[in-house]
Amino acid sequence: MYNRVVDYMWQEVGQACFEHILQSRADFTEDDWLNFLQNDSLGNPSLAEYNFNGSLVIGSPTTLRYVKVLVDLMTLFDTDAIETVTEVGIGYGGQCRILTNVLPIERYNLIDLPEVLALAEKFLTALNVAGDIRYIDGTHLYHDAPCDLFISDYAFSELNKPAQDVYIEKIITKATAGYVTWDGTVFAEMGMYSGYTIDEFVAMLPAAKVLPEYPVTTSPDNRLIVWGTK
Repeated sequence: MYNRVVDYMWQEVGQACFEHILQSRADFTEDDWLNFLQNDSLGNPSLAEYNFNGSLVIGSPTTLRYVKVLVDLMTLFDTDAIETVTEVGIGYGGQCRILTNVLPIERYNLIDLPEVLALAEKFLTALNVAGDIRYIDGTHLYHDAPCDLFISDYAFSELNKPAQDVYIEKIITKATAGYVTWDGTVFAEMGMYSGYTIDEFVAMLPAAKVLPEYPVTTSPDNRLIVWGTK
């Protein structure tokens, strides 16, 4: 069941991500791709074949989306200045592995529930991910945690307001830059999520910009919120 949660993208999204990657970063080498696709060597993820303009890869759509996020970061931000990253809602640690293999990151903070952290630590250890990786229980955030880049893929937008307030106070408002994918599904309207609306959240970050999510994943109402861009 947890495989369905952390490996949740489908083939059409993977194809759109692959096309976006090649159009944006044609300079990724075969070795780069072999490195990226090591994410799929554990956990028996769903794999598919992707073709675009004569290029071919076989991988999971989730891994391709992680590479797409890397490309977005390289496009939107001065990645040479990103030494500390904090990610909230970490899946199995795949995004962390992709980013730390390419960007000059000195410390990567992974924040989630203890069970999720244990899975990520097992995955990252098995693939020999080096560096200062910190595993932080998201239910016990006691100290301010400034960072160069804050990342959250849906998770922050799905928290209730008291939990969001902790992250806003201790991390988000102290992050130089941010990349937040906002869940735009109807759950919030139905009362299943009791967090801030996207407008309320953006109002707390005067420098933030709201962009469409591409490719669209779970809902056409999803948005990408960024700040600290080039």
